[in-house]
Amino acid sequence: MGLKLLKTMLLILLGLFATLLALMAIYPQKTTAIALSLERNASGLDHKTIVVGEETWHYLEGGPKDADVLLMIHGFGGDKDNWTRFARSLTKTHRVIAPDLPGFGESRWHPNWDYSLFPQRDRLASLVQALGLEQIHLIGNSMGGHLSTLYAYKYPYDVMSLTLLDNAGVVSPVQSDFQRALAQGENPLVIRSLDDFDRLLDYAAYEKPFIPWPIKGVLAQRAMERAEENQSIFNAIVSDPSTGLEPLLGQIEIPVLIIWGEHDRILDVSSVEKMQSLLPQAEVVIMEDTGHVPMLERPSDTAVHYLRFLGQLH
Repeated sequence: MGLKLLKTMLLILLGLFATLLALMAIYPQKTTAIALSLERNASGLDHKTIVVGEETWHYLEGGPKDADVLLMIHGFGGDKDNWTRFARSLTKTHRVIAPDLPGFGESRWHPNWDYSLFPQRDRLASLVQALGLEQIHLIGNSMGGHLSTLYAYKYPYDVMSLTLLDNAGVVSPVQSDFQRALAQGENPLVIRSLDDFDRLLDYAAYEKPFIPWPIKGVLAQRAMERAEENQSIFNAIVSDPSTGLEPLLGQIEIPVLIIWGEHDRILDVSSVEKMQSLLPQAEVVIMEDTGHVPMLERPSDTAVHYLRFLGQLH
């Protein structure tokens, strides 16, 4: 009797699993939306919007309203959900806000806009003002770290701390794999096919993350649909050499945490050496077995480093 019941239960579970796979295949967009919603709920984050000028900002927010604000800025081609799992360790004690920068995520594309970093910094400042944020802790990854540094330089009295995860804006002494690809006329950050998406995962992560196939297809398709827009934004960013951080870093006096993946193929870890000489107050963490996006690859470990840093500020 017990064995028959066990077999029946196993058949039911297999049937449910097969049904789930079929639904995922038939409704990949819906499956992706549900998966993102579950991740956000688990991290205590809600999706919100606010209209600022011509832009409808989409952002995630969670945590106590009266707590210190952690403003999280994603990198090129990324979006607000790059921070979802990382934020899971933070929303109990801090107010977390993670926006889609104009031109990325759910933000609408404006063909006549300048998407280089100074205009983007000013748009970010408008968002901060519209949300009524007075003092913030800034944390940014890659392009988002570059943008966060430009913001902290312009608004030093509004930023309590700056945390940089594999940030752009500094010329690394050692050329990265990504920089070598660019020199050969290829841009791995702009996705035009599923193979390009797989290649980007290889560039971005030391250990390629598991992404269920329906969700992976949806994410790849979204990136492919924005290929020309992303290329345009990339061109705008690299065409303005005045945004380089090296002349500015020595003038930043707030507390700084630098976190870098040891195996970053997009922005080489040797950038840290140059930054340390210009930011003597900076605390540096080099994460082993990690690539370009520590908050995605090792969200809990990255959050531990970040919380320890924040704890030292009080």
